[in-house]
Amino acid sequence: MLNSKMRTLLATAAYKLFQNIRQMYWNMSGGRKEIVFGEQFNFAPSTYFPSFRGLRFPTREIFSTIVRYGDYVQTHSAYLFLAELKDPPVVVDVGAHHGAYAILLGKLVQKKKGTIIAVEPNPSAFMILEENVRKNNLEDTVKCESAAIMERSGTFQFTDNEDQSRIVESIDPAAFKVEAIPLSGLLKKYSLAAVDIMIIDVEGAELNVLRSINWKECRFGRIFCELHPYNWKHFGYSDKDMSEFLRQHNLRCFDMYFREHKEFQGDAYIGPTLFVSDHER
Repeated sequence: MLNSKMRTLLATAAYKLFQNIRQMYWNMSGGRKEIVFGEQFNFAPSTYFPSFRGLRFPTREIFSTIVRYGDYVQTHSAYLFLAELKDPPVVVDVGAHHGAYAILLGKLVQKKKGTIIAVEPNPSAFMILEENVRKNNLEDTVKCESAAIMERSGTFQFTDNEDQSRIVESIDPAAFKVEAIPLSGLLKKYSLAAVDIMIIDVEGAELNVLRSINWKECRFGRIFCELHPYNWKHFGYSDKDMSEFLRQHNLRCFDMYFREHKEFQGDAYIGPTLFVSDHER
């Protein structure tokens, strides 16, 4: 059986061979053709083109892959931020699903003797979350909480739609009940007065989560929040409500394309964003 070093060498050799064959084809055909953002471009065969194995420019419009690229940048940004911390880091992952972020960041947080609170209301996703924590020996670092985060404690209807599962406001025959708690109560449970990174991915309940925090009792370093404006109306708030909340809490919102959102208009998907305190300018 091949060891990991040998497999890496063979994969690298195969990739180089593929690159050489492709270069020969470009030379014979008279140029290199690339389709990016729905447009076809022609380059000289030897042109250096900024794409990498497994991470190419989107061939269609940029928003067709906004989730993929946004998550990619967000993961790197969160990891780098945690890596530079001197004290044991604290991460709160709201809407943890199967634990992709909790596990990827967990090994680093474990080495730094920190803590991750992973919150997931969907029972089927929560089981996988716990299994992934066990498989990676992260039980001492990643604390799993089976709950939804809302402004008030109570029982809510929840629909299971894989990675887009969410609370629903109306009775749905396919929905089931989940228990919800304010995030401020969960922070008190773990005696947290400071959170280095909070990740929020709750399919439209973003403002409900943010409103459930007692901002005078806890300090946040970085807030990575995926925004789903098309679902906001289902949770009882508008784009103006989100804008006003950020202003009141001196938070600036930047998406993964370096655009600042001072106002929110329309219901188009925005994706991963970073909230930064206005005092950090």
